[in-house]
Amino acid sequence: MERQRSYNGRRNADERPPKITQCTLRRSSSLPPLARAPPPPPPNELRLAAIAIDLNVRLRSADMPLTMQERAIRRGRALLEANPDETKRLTPNPTQLAMCLKKEFDAMYGPAWHCVVGKSFGSFVTHAGGGFLYFSVDKFCFLLFKTEVRPLVKPPSLLRLKINN
Repeated sequence: MERQRSYNGRRNADERPPKITQCTLRRSSSLPPLARAPPPPPPNELRLAAIAIDLNVRLRSADMPLTMQERAIRRGRALLEANPDETKRLTPNPTQLAMCLKKEFDAMYGPAWHCVVGKSFGSFVTHAGGGFLYFSVDKFCFLLFKTEVRPLVKPPSLLRLKINN
């Protein structure tokens, strides 16, 4: 004969909850090894960091060979320090700074370099691989990037067919 459930909320003796067994944690050999210190940066990166500190330049973002980065930050600092006496301006013109840096990189590394210089600007750019640098010198930020240049190819001319009647 089957027992019926009581309606008072109590469980019958047959409906006891199953016993919960306790798990023991074991140390496993598959745990990752202790974190090691990262390897030291290559000497060229240390040299570039030392130059940046010496020139009071802050590298923000870069996708460019280290020699090109060094040339850009040195030229950026030199442009800010070279204030022509004839204009007697206290602050350099950002447009002139950008034009000078762009022209130098066009002459040294080929065409299609772009440069933005200012104290406050936003940007979203697409650049060629190995051609992007964003750094700041004093209060000015420099954005230097290269785009890909492709020659224009004219579509083949359509040949007119002459049909003889």
